[in-house]
Amino acid sequence: MIGAVERPVPERPAPERRSVTYTSPDAEGVAWIVIDRPDDKVNAIDVRMGEELAAAIAAARDAAPKGLVVASGKREHFSGGADLTLVRSASAADLERASRGMQELFDSLASLPFPTCAAINGSALAGGCELALACDWRVAADAPSVRIGLSEVQLGVIPGAGGTQRLPRLVGLPRALDLILSSRRLAARRALRAGLVDEVVHPAVLRRAAADRVLRHGKREVRGGATVVERAVTWLPPLRALALARARSAVMKETRGHYPAPFRAIDAIATGLSRGTLAGHEAEARAFGELATSDTARNLIALLLATLHQRGAATSGLGAPREVAHVGVVGAGFMGSGIAQAAAAAGLHVRVRDVDAAAVARGMSSVRRLTQDAVAKRVFDRREGSKIVGRVSGAPDLSGFGLADVVIEAAFEDIAVKRKVVEELERVIRDDAVIASNTSALPIGEIAKGARRPERIVGMHFFSPVHRMPLVEVVRPDGADPAAVATVVRTAQALGKTPIVVRDGPGFYTTRVISRMIGEALAVLAEGVEIEAIDRAMTAYGWPVGPLTLSDEVGLEVGQHAGETVSRAIGVEPPRIVRDLVATGFKGKRAGGGFYLYEGKRKRPNPRVYAILGVRPHAPREDVAERLTLAFVNEAVRCLDAGVLRSAAEGDLGAVLGLGFPPFLGGPFRHAAARGTAVRDALRALEAVHGPRFAPAPSIAEGRVGR
Repeated sequence: MIGAVERPVPERPAPERRSVTYTSPDAEGVAWIVIDRPDDKVNAIDVRMGEELAAAIAAARDAAPKGLVVASGKREHFSGGADLTLVRSASAADLERASRGMQELFDSLASLPFPTCAAINGSALAGGCELALACDWRVAADAPSVRIGLSEVQLGVIPGAGGTQRLPRLVGLPRALDLILSSRRLAARRALRAGLVDEVVHPAVLRRAAADRVLRHGKREVRGGATVVERAVTWLPPLRALALARARSAVMKETRGHYPAPFRAIDAIATGLSRGTLAGHEAEARAFGELATSDTARNLIALLLATLHQRGAATSGLGAPREVAHVGVVGAGFMGSGIAQAAAAAGLHVRVRDVDAAAVARGMSSVRRLTQDAVAKRVFDRREGSKIVGRVSGAPDLSGFGLADVVIEAAFEDIAVKRKVVEELERVIRDDAVIASNTSALPIGEIAKGARRPERIVGMHFFSPVHRMPLVEVVRPDGADPAAVATVVRTAQALGKTPIVVRDGPGFYTTRVISRMIGEALAVLAEGVEIEAIDRAMTAYGWPVGPLTLSDEVGLEVGQHAGETVSRAIGVEPPRIVRDLVATGFKGKRAGGGFYLYEGKRKRPNPRVYAILGVRPHAPREDVAERLTLAFVNEAVRCLDAGVLRSAAEGDLGAVLGLGFPPFLGGPFRHAAARGTAVRDALRALEAVHGPRFAPAPSIAEGRVGR
């Protein structure tokens, strides 16, 4: 008899990790749902997670525990909301159905017959916050990673999983309007004061506290606010109507109608409070689908995704960055002290140098003030604020700079001054230390001339004020050490900034394009158009501030230098008006006057401007905002064509994050791509009237933008 042949047993594939795990009631009667999407560090909610969460909620309903806790398996994230890659590729009908599905899912959680609690260990934003709101109770860890809020309006949409209905009933209409319309993200203790969470505990006892909450408290009945006034505004129709009208007026004043999401959020809230939750859900879902497929939302979502992508893409094609623990800052003025405080807040040790002890003391005082303001706003707690200040020291010499891994030079905007600083630094810093020059227009290659090791000198252009502006423009001169450039990029990221990498040259990218736009504004001014009319046209178009106001705020001497540097480089005659104003003592807002005269908080157009130009002011006879914005867009595309920019995405990020290009347009490249040949035709029409400075950039002329 022939024996059986032993065959190898095929290996079974490892079971796929689940996004949601349900654990049956423990000895105390508490069941657990843990969300932990294996392929996503922020627990973004995708279709699979939604299906698994629905099954877990159903299992909990069948088990009938004493209570249920919803927690996260991630270290610093509860849930970041819906997966945006799914949102941007779906139709309005699909997204409306998805919104209804999420509403039903979270309703099933909210309707469980036993108490539920969200254990919030990190960011709970957008849909993640709506998941937490569907629980009866919320306990948050007292940790820096905790940020809670409905952030959808910032992306051009509204909460689509019941957030517009649950939040007003929990915290009251006035507070809900503020949180939803501002996309505010609250730290744990601010969320506690707002009524968004019920308890804040040490991270080590978060799960224990959440379990105790469901064991000791029953189902929750929300009342529409913590105070009598909040409840009155929420439920009494006349008071509610007044609060909603004021919210609409404030939104129109702030957005000038360019962003429809805040208005649709107000409408959904109003519908739910006046006609009931079901009607509110219908209004919410319909608005979500329509808004999410709008140009505004697609542009805003694209900007967010580009920002996230840039975290990895910023170092593409560069060397390996070096470790940075110590930073030197030369110059303790407004910019230098801001850079020092940002570096210390990132956990780096900072040594500051300025010309004398008094200047250093002023810089240190500025660091303390910036940190104290952040503590007051609950960005840091008091203990961390003290540590930040303690990480900064200073002196009127370069003692201590031998420890620096990166030195950021923030001296006066003058080639000779900056070369002198480099010469002094090279006597004391290590051979592997990187020198980063904070300049808005001076070519880095010129600053590095005569240096002993010019390859380690890189540009690091910060924007003012440093603690609020998210962009850093890293300038890569010819011959720069790729590892030095990568080190500066990583340093910028450590400071919480989004860096873009551009090629060296006069004005780099950001100063070049903004100077071109301001130069065109000065040309319009020289034609006799009123100062205020120019600025009003630009803010109405969506820019945060008009170009002439911006010039005054930056300072006309700084603007003159940058403008002349860029104008010479791109072959445009620099306007004389700035030079003439400076010569007559009008140097900008800090000096009391520039294009405007400043008296306290009031300002008025400076009549001297018209006298110098020899014009009689009049209203514009063409679309000023279109003309100036097209000048900006055209110059941005020229930068990409010339290799100043590495990509259109970096150009869009630089324009929006650094210069205030209207975010709802997505950036100059997305805007040009969306308009297609209309941009080329408009530029050619302007060229026929105003000359060759409006000649379309090659990519625009050839129809290649956006391809």
